[in-house]
Amino acid sequence: MNAELRHSEAPLANSEPSPRVHMVWTRGIDGVPMVGRIKVAQGVRAAFRNAGFSVTESTLRPLTNVRSARRLAAALGRLLGAMAKGRLVPLQCLLFGDPAEARRAIAEMPADCDLVYLDGVRCLTLLEELARRPELPILTDFDDLMSRRMSLLLELGHAPSTGYLKSSMPRFVERLIASPALSRLLLRYEAASLRQVERRFAVHSDAMVLISGEDAAVLRRLAPRAAVRAIPLAAQVRRTEGNLAVRPLRFIFVGTDALRQNQLTIDALIELWRREQIATPLVVYGEQHRAPSLPPNVSMPGYAANLDDIYDGRSILLSPSYIAGGLKTKVIEAFAYGAPVLGNRVTFEGIEIRKDYPLLVANEAEMLPLIRDPERFRDRFERAAAMGLQIVREHHDPVRVDKAWRETAVAAMGRRHVTKAPF
Repeated sequence: MNAELRHSEAPLANSEPSPRVHMVWTRGIDGVPMVGRIKVAQGVRAAFRNAGFSVTESTLRPLTNVRSARRLAAALGRLLGAMAKGRLVPLQCLLFGDPAEARRAIAEMPADCDLVYLDGVRCLTLLEELARRPELPILTDFDDLMSRRMSLLLELGHAPSTGYLKSSMPRFVERLIASPALSRLLLRYEAASLRQVERRFAVHSDAMVLISGEDAAVLRRLAPRAAVRAIPLAAQVRRTEGNLAVRPLRFIFVGTDALRQNQLTIDALIELWRREQIATPLVVYGEQHRAPSLPPNVSMPGYAANLDDIYDGRSILLSPSYIAGGLKTKVIEAFAYGAPVLGNRVTFEGIEIRKDYPLLVANEAEMLPLIRDPERFRDRFERAAAMGLQIVREHHDPVRVDKAWRETAVAAMGRRHVTKAPF
């Protein structure tokens, strides 16, 4: 199979029954705070519905939520057994490695299911169980390429992040993961095991999707025969023109510190405001698990359910980023609201940003004057806001994104492996 996924342009026939996709999630995506991956997941589900698919769903529960020592022991036994055969199992896959959960998800699939959608690499055990039903096409949505994320954390010397699983983890496990010696060992193991598992997904998936073209390029090098496509986040333009009509200007950051990439940015910004005694307001939105000491002019009001309250006509998203991979959904959201975004190269990875974008900075020295006196550079911020809106219109239009998902699903359903390598 060529590295690029070949897309079917044929529309789904209206005279035929709706194709059925069964979507399997590794977290609940309804009734929870609308953070990055949740928004993307809801958008993917909407794209399938917009394309005329009938959608059914299952959610895998992690072993940390299954209060059974027996099941945890069995999972560890499976890990040791796999390692004895030279096969690595990422620890994050192990958390979702209960075969009973995988069999439950399969039992919930309609008998006439046309396509199975898997929510990332943590669905490994389910993928193995699906090998017993080779007639079912599989579309795997990696979102971010986790092996790359772990490798980058290792290079930067940071501890791994448990992300949305943090609330399910015992405190002593969190402390162990944060210890310098163990964290590097865990990152090395996760990076190596994830690369191995990502190749296995490539063999057994009929289509693979990532949100970033950079991540997609890495996966193609890792698995040259995989059918890979990058599909960006869909975003609806919320303002028809740049939204900086109110004075004075302020800076904002949006994100929970449960994610390592957000935590690093939040800590860097707090330290910058403290060290440089910056007078411009900085407001950090999002659910925070820590309570850091804040310098003057920095506030943390918590999670904001409505982005209209955040992008109020005077807000500039300040988001220097330190861990590459994926796509920063907060950047696209800010652009969609007509707000400018100030960041570095990593901030805009996976986004079709132009080289002349006026708020792309190389280092802190370039950023500081903009932060100290944003009114002085209002014209620069307004030009950035207008360019951001154009990026959303050209590359994140929901109609185009829905079409990309439809094409990818149709291609997956038309590409069934004649034979599959055994697990």
